[in-house]
Amino acid sequence: METMGQLTRTIVITGASRGLGEALALLYATHGRTLGLLGRNRVRLEAVAARCRDKQASVVVGTPDVTDGAALARWIERFDADHPIDLLIVNAGIFNGHGETAPETVDEVTTILRTNLEGAVLTIAAALPMMRARRSGRIAIVGSLAALHPLADAPAYSASKAGVMGYGEALREWLAPDNVAVSLIYPGHMKTAQVAHHVGALPLLMSAEQAARTIKRGLDRGASTIVFPRRLLWLIRAGRLLPWRLRALLGSGTRFHVAKPATDYKQAAE
Repeated sequence: METMGQLTRTIVITGASRGLGEALALLYATHGRTLGLLGRNRVRLEAVAARCRDKQASVVVGTPDVTDGAALARWIERFDADHPIDLLIVNAGIFNGHGETAPETVDEVTTILRTNLEGAVLTIAAALPMMRARRSGRIAIVGSLAALHPLADAPAYSASKAGVMGYGEALREWLAPDNVAVSLIYPGHMKTAQVAHHVGALPLLMSAEQAARTIKRGLDRGASTIVFPRRLLWLIRAGRLLPWRLRALLGSGTRFHVAKPATDYKQAAE
């Protein structure tokens, strides 16, 4: 019997120019598969595409901003007309938090919410009409364990991931009659540009390549929820049973801040 991975011929990945998106693109790049790779930095995106083509995949790249719904829809509609999308991986996102002495600014908060939440919704909305019409396809939304355990040091990021996971969970039930599946992905800390200026603890840090392999295994078997590392999930679940002050005290060793002067948080979405 064929696995889902064998049946998945066309994949679109947002935020594919580096980090987890790049790792997923390289992992999925095989002969006979078409990849639609989206990112804001064309130079880096073309470099990823070249490596995917070296692995015999067909690749189409695009650089629409995920917060530009019209441009995003035009690109996805054109791509889907030639390559009907089997799997849409909604991965583009940015990270920021409080500085060592200063909190997140309003501009930082709104930019994170627009990219991580609104950008994800716009990406899904662009592909959804075609998937529903074909009555097939899977949408994989990359969230974060911060959706389950909000980070005191990154409130906007936590809110954006909780929001997009809530949206995806509701969407999954609504799309079930259309035979369009939704997978929710909750990764922990990954060694990517997202944490390059993170000053503090990064428990159970993993590489983007490790995370990509875990995600692909889950998607290949059609998992509706993919959470890792499992040890952090169980700690989060246990912590939610405690009064918040005690939970905060026990978690004090994992506090962090973002090195603001060296941080261009917008770049993590590329």
